[in-house]
Amino acid sequence: MNIQWIATMKTSLLLILTAALGLGNGPACAFEGSIKATLVRGGQTETILYTIGTNDLLLERGETDLPYPRNIFNLQTGELTLLFPNNRSFVRLKTADPISTPPMPGVPPPPGELPPGVGPQAPVVTAPHVPRLPVRPNLPALPSGIGPQAGATPGTLAGAPRMAGMPSMGAMPIMPMSAMDGLDLRATGEKTNLLGYPCQRYELTQRDEVMEIWATDQLVPFQPYLQSQPLSLAPRMIVEQWGDLLKARKLFPLLATLKTVNGAERLRYQVEIITPEKIEDPGEKIFQPPAGYREVKPLPF
Repeated sequence: MNIQWIATMKTSLLLILTAALGLGNGPACAFEGSIKATLVRGGQTETILYTIGTNDLLLERGETDLPYPRNIFNLQTGELTLLFPNNRSFVRLKTADPISTPPMPGVPPPPGELPPGVGPQAPVVTAPHVPRLPVRPNLPALPSGIGPQAGATPGTLAGAPRMAGMPSMGAMPIMPMSAMDGLDLRATGEKTNLLGYPCQRYELTQRDEVMEIWATDQLVPFQPYLQSQPLSLAPRMIVEQWGDLLKARKLFPLLATLKTVNGAERLRYQVEIITPEKIEDPGEKIFQPPAGYREVKPLPF
């Protein structure tokens, strides 16, 4: 047998295995190309276009009726750039850093935040002296049902029935902001193939709503499209959280539906086309703000 022929066959087999495993080109799940998806909610249909390069992701609206913002997401650093064509400006957001809320005017800083003598200090306010009122003499008890009764809790009337299960106003608990948190992206174990990509079924449940998501780990981590800078005290409902939960798991949805328990569909996200291709950007015009755009600072909330 020809030795040269054997060497050629070994080289060919090595190249085939390298291509199959994705060796030499980064992780096997690395994706580069474009994706077209539609989002239907409230009777309105939005077309979202993804352009995915080696290190960056561009999100655009397919509609041209308005100057919709464009999102540029850096896959390495997590930095998000919002481009606003209406006034030719852009803002950079470091999504890994929480956006803190500035203190209210006149509210002193938390203890220990500033040492004494450094920076503006909160003025020391002392309560004015209030003279002690004379003690009222004991009054005779009033007939039942007339006036305040002895032993009655301030703010209540003696003998007035309390509604079952209702605490007094003084003991009314305050609902914390995190009461709506705790959404869990639960894998059901069901699997299928959509548009040539293996997907697994996930569920999100909150109150009377259930979201079914078919997602894959063979694309890029999902980045929700943003119209504007997100607020630090954003709502905690499913429609505001499902995209971030997928991104944290490095998943990309191919089909997602949000329904109420009675079957009414509130939201549908569906990928229509996936086109793997090399994204060429020699002039850095795709993933950078256009020339002439001015940078503005993020909003302080």
